[in-house]
Amino acid sequence: MKVSIIIVNYNGKDLLEKVIASIHNSKFRDYEVIVLDNASTDGSQDFIKKNYKNVNLVTNKTNLGYSGINSALKYCKGEYILFLNNDMEIEKDCIRNLIKVIDSDKGIAMVAPKLVNFFERECKSGGTWVSRAFYNGHIKDDGKNITKEIPYLGVGLIKKDFVGLFGYLFDDDYFIYAEDLDLGLRIRLTGKKVMFEPDAIAYHMHSVTTWKTGKHFSTFLMERNLLTTFFKIFSVKNIVLYLPYVLFGRLAAIIKDTLNFQFTTAFSRIKALFWILFNFSSISKKRMETQKFRKVNDSYIFQVFNEKYLFMPKFIV
Repeated sequence: MKVSIIIVNYNGKDLLEKVIASIHNSKFRDYEVIVLDNASTDGSQDFIKKNYKNVNLVTNKTNLGYSGINSALKYCKGEYILFLNNDMEIEKDCIRNLIKVIDSDKGIAMVAPKLVNFFERECKSGGTWVSRAFYNGHIKDDGKNITKEIPYLGVGLIKKDFVGLFGYLFDDDYFIYAEDLDLGLRIRLTGKKVMFEPDAIAYHMHSVTTWKTGKHFSTFLMERNLLTTFFKIFSVKNIVLYLPYVLFGRLAAIIKDTLNFQFTTAFSRIKALFWILFNFSSISKKRMETQKFRKVNDSYIFQVFNEKYLFMPKFIV
């Protein structure tokens, strides 16, 4: 088996047919399909059992968010794991083009597709960015159509051996938000790369599936997870060096929220800061485990960081 394809699903019964059909229409044939269901209540599990006998259904007893994908890893037989959202379709050449890139260089641990808006059929992401202030996002397509290094992406093809190195794909405690950045930076920590392949195209409906967290809780999760990753990844020297910049970024965001009368959003950011403070012992344990896999110094990790996107919104999706 070359590729194990995992589709993460939560109450997306009406979406599953499209994504599975696009996989079956792929020109690449050496794969298995696993649907990881996060305790859906819309009949998703019965739908898969009834209509897709060749699809392996793995279920979680509760909604574990995107990090729930870890439950499916032990069932993967492939050399590579392709992880997808349920609100996606892939082009016929997508898998083949991803494999072509990841097989071209032993230093590549993961390769991500170009994300195109499902409804408008226009490219919405030309890759991703992350700042030393530890804010991140997607970059608008520049039209150059070249394979390039990126810091992370939330879907893609990854070597199963790399996943086995850590024993998980996404940090179980993240639920959703910034789990993909955490993965990308762990890849960099081991001296490997994440690549963006524009000839591998995936159509994305963008947040059609809701995890029912609410806007303010989403802000809390994003800030909490970003800050956790900051402390997990970098050397003590650079944590001390960049922590004031990271905190200044949060202060600026809190002031902006307050001036826009978004008081609950501002409070969510403050709550995340206090969460980090009161849970620093557990974060330190995560850091110790993560640092065991370090193969490079921070200068290699910083090669995929860029400050200009933080201050130039016109480049951001």
